[in-house]
Amino acid sequence: MIKRGLWLLTLLAAVLLAAGCGGGGAGTTQAGGDTGGKVVKGGILRIGTINYIDSFNPWNFIENQAFNGFVMLYPQLVQYDFQNGEYVLVGDLAQSWDTSADGKDWTFHLKPGTKWSDGQPLTAEDFAWTINTTVKYAAGPTAIMASALPHVKSAEATDPATLVVHYEAPVGNALAQLEQLFVVPEHYWKQYATGNGKGLKTHRPEKDISTMVTGGAFRLKTYEKKGTTVFTPDPNYWGQKPSYEAVALTYYTNADSMIADMKQGNVDWVDQVPFNAVDVLKKDSNIVVQQIPGAETTNITWNSNPRKDKNRELLDPQVKKAISMCIDRDKIIEVVFNGYADKVESLPGHISLYENKDLGPLEFDCEAGNQALDDLGYTKGSDGTRVVPATKDQPEHKMAYEIVTPTSTDFNINREFELAKEGFAAAGVKVTQKVGGDSTASYAIETTDNCDPAKNVGYTGWDIAMWDWVGYVDPDAMLSYVTKAQWCSWSDTGWDNPEYDALYEKQGTTTDPDERAQIVQQMEQMIWDNFIYTQLVEEQYIDAHTKQWDGMDPHLEAYSKKYWTQVHKVG
Repeated sequence: MIKRGLWLLTLLAAVLLAAGCGGGGAGTTQAGGDTGGKVVKGGILRIGTINYIDSFNPWNFIENQAFNGFVMLYPQLVQYDFQNGEYVLVGDLAQSWDTSADGKDWTFHLKPGTKWSDGQPLTAEDFAWTINTTVKYAAGPTAIMASALPHVKSAEATDPATLVVHYEAPVGNALAQLEQLFVVPEHYWKQYATGNGKGLKTHRPEKDISTMVTGGAFRLKTYEKKGTTVFTPDPNYWGQKPSYEAVALTYYTNADSMIADMKQGNVDWVDQVPFNAVDVLKKDSNIVVQQIPGAETTNITWNSNPRKDKNRELLDPQVKKAISMCIDRDKIIEVVFNGYADKVESLPGHISLYENKDLGPLEFDCEAGNQALDDLGYTKGSDGTRVVPATKDQPEHKMAYEIVTPTSTDFNINREFELAKEGFAAAGVKVTQKVGGDSTASYAIETTDNCDPAKNVGYTGWDIAMWDWVGYVDPDAMLSYVTKAQWCSWSDTGWDNPEYDALYEKQGTTTDPDERAQIVQQMEQMIWDNFIYTQLVEEQYIDAHTKQWDGMDPHLEAYSKKYWTQVHKVG
């Protein structure tokens, strides 16, 4: 552990020298933010994390830490701030905006005279090109970021500082969607927007950092997917510049080592404290622990592709609900999350503006679950495992399945699986764990090779997964993930329900908040009724930093450049 700390300091010294940078009782809070103290300029902000950045391509990523990286490196039109106890949308590169009388055209007035990291002008034309390119290839390579642009027809730059986004119909949550749009430089990326646009998805800018062009508060100095990634402030940045010299984000495969490094002074900030370490850090007088309600939910993901070729009994919501009633979520909260989690039913989670609080609750009642399975005709064999009668699609077989789990989670997924396994067994269902690798590899198993929504190809060969998702203030993104449009992009279930998809389109063009809330909650009810997911828990968000640093506001993680730029050393 000491070697790790010394190695990290040596690496940073070398990086900063090359970049030309100069040298320069326990604390617990529920809200976060600056607690006072004189700002000391300089220093290297060393962050420990158990989440890694899988890509710096905003058209092809899956890890939440990558989203953080995009916030640091790329401009947006708007971003979230946390003010007076709630999230509000404020400008990023956009200074102001207005809409046409019919609500179909949004005009954004950008800060003038801004530049990319290579000194080239950063203008409205880059925004228009990014939007038009994403829309052009939305059914393929750019589908991931296209979820931020539903109903967008096109965009145009009427002058270098004015962008007009044209919609097919008025969109009530246009700003919330556009907050998830990261703008890239046309002069760098246009070489990949040829033919079928495949290069937009396959290009990895981090493979040659010397040519990478960014336009946020930071530049990328070094990148190691499973090591230390270093960011340095971009002098061209138009907003509040950070007061420190660099950010060093170190990915730890061993959470205990990360916490030990923090206690030894080799790490300044841990962006997600392992749940079994929270109480330990709260006792350290040099460390401030911040704890707020979280947005990340864990769930059991059921393969809901109506065309799946085997084990079709798991398409029946009654079967999935009965099994789920045998899973003790209170025990998961206690054992896996050390009490720092809550039960959740609605897909977007408690953070959502339109959470359907009338869902469930799913009671832990294994006796009733077993009775339901008995009534459905799935009787237990001599070994206690239920048997599925023969159908035209499949011979008689035991209710025995694999559960795919990723390795890249910020909680003990293996322990959560074991507790879920106990519940499945209590229902007479046998499950085994299939470790799918990191999130990217596990997701590839779920979508299946040669995934193609146009041909209804994909989402076969697996039955159940256990996953985690980070919800959003506006529920649109999460709700889109179970549409057919997100097959092979964000969908992890393969659900294909035209009625649901029509509602998704309708909520997107409903501008009255109350009417939209009713549609959204109807969609959440459909997800619940069909048991596309069995929601398990919603984690609390807990970070920690040493008292030598301040300005961390956990509410802004993954939502704002301010999350990074307002942090500072104190003296």
